[in-house]
Amino acid sequence: MSTLKEAPTPKISPYLQFLYGLFNFIILGLMIVSFVSVGNYAKSSEVQATNATKSPVFLHPKPLKTITRDVDSLDPVYSSVGDRISNKFSSCSMDSCFDYSRCDNAEELLIYLYDTLDSQTWYFKDALERSPYYTADPEKACLYFVTVDRRAEKIPSLPTLPYWNHGLNHVIVSISDFWVQRKATPVETIEMASTMTSIAHHASYRAGFDISVALPQKRSYSDVQGLKAFERKYFLTFTGMQFLGSSGSRINPVLRSMHNGEDVIIAITCKQDPNSEALLSRPELRAECVQDQSVYEQYTTRELMDSTFGLVQAGRGSSSSRLLEVLSAGSIPVVISDNFVLPFESLLDWRRCLLVFPSSQMQRIVRTLRSLSKGEIEFRREHCLYIYRDFLADDAKIVDTTVMALKARFFGVLPKLNPKVPLRPRHMTTEHDFVDSL
Repeated sequence: MSTLKEAPTPKISPYLQFLYGLFNFIILGLMIVSFVSVGNYAKSSEVQATNATKSPVFLHPKPLKTITRDVDSLDPVYSSVGDRISNKFSSCSMDSCFDYSRCDNAEELLIYLYDTLDSQTWYFKDALERSPYYTADPEKACLYFVTVDRRAEKIPSLPTLPYWNHGLNHVIVSISDFWVQRKATPVETIEMASTMTSIAHHASYRAGFDISVALPQKRSYSDVQGLKAFERKYFLTFTGMQFLGSSGSRINPVLRSMHNGEDVIIAITCKQDPNSEALLSRPELRAECVQDQSVYEQYTTRELMDSTFGLVQAGRGSSSSRLLEVLSAGSIPVVISDNFVLPFESLLDWRRCLLVFPSSQMQRIVRTLRSLSKGEIEFRREHCLYIYRDFLADDAKIVDTTVMALKARFFGVLPKLNPKVPLRPRHMTTEHDFVDSL
């Protein structure tokens, strides 16, 4: 009877044992890593769900570079102390100082307006609140407006605003004839905010980021708006006040020299309270004012609006409410400006409407205007009417135009918020030969 013997245990070489152990170690490591990753993902998802409705938090930015405008090089007649304070702005753009995620999925550009003392007197505040662009819920807002104006007794401290976040998506609004130094918010504190102001200058204006707006008109002259360019009583007119300062009159003598008493009328008055002290202390100014007043009292403002061209000279600041008044009358504005950014310049084609002369070239105004062809003058008048009627005629249109200008800054990044700019009338095309050069 045979006896069964146990088979000998196979021997595994040390090399294979090492590979087997290494394989088991790798498998165990992968299992541990997978377990940890799943745990972190679950925790991350929970945090994201919790913060989904919160505004993004940004670290304090590094000090921003500044750009400086040389206001001392401007004609002192057309620059004011009020303008001189705004000489520094952060070098921001929509790329570096805007949080697009606040506007994602928005069907319309929503604006939150801080309730400050000054916001109560903002001239198209009511129109904004009636528009589809206003929201009282800051969590839904894409933009935040802070109104800063000389009429406010107390300027808000920007860093203390509840949604300030270093100025991201904020717009500092100043619609005034000048930004008074003793009350104005220091420009260094605006951080990453943009500005929407009526005293914008090219040297500090950040194209594609800031917005230039018009001063509101004090009166409308729509009753003469329909008159053709050559059906009007006067060729060129100006009516306004002069503001006297320590250096004397702010009216350039060249402006007075344009007056011929026939088709070019320059009517100036300095009868107002702010000038009283200067008139008492400067006899030569009194004589000048008496002469100006004698001309001024021969005409009414309504009469002088019946003009082909209307001069728009700077007021106490670089802007003037006369721009909209001249447009409302159907006249062609002739702007005397040094470095001034025209309202909504990135949106409106002003070069087809008005003419701009630097203060150093005022002596050229009358002869330049008389050299224009009838076709060009009538074309400019029609284009000015188009700009006024479609974009600037009332508060509601100004709100729409403001929003269009704000949307244009997105450059198509937010397709739902692309601006819908009204088309020019078909007859306003290149039917005139001169238009090709405009």
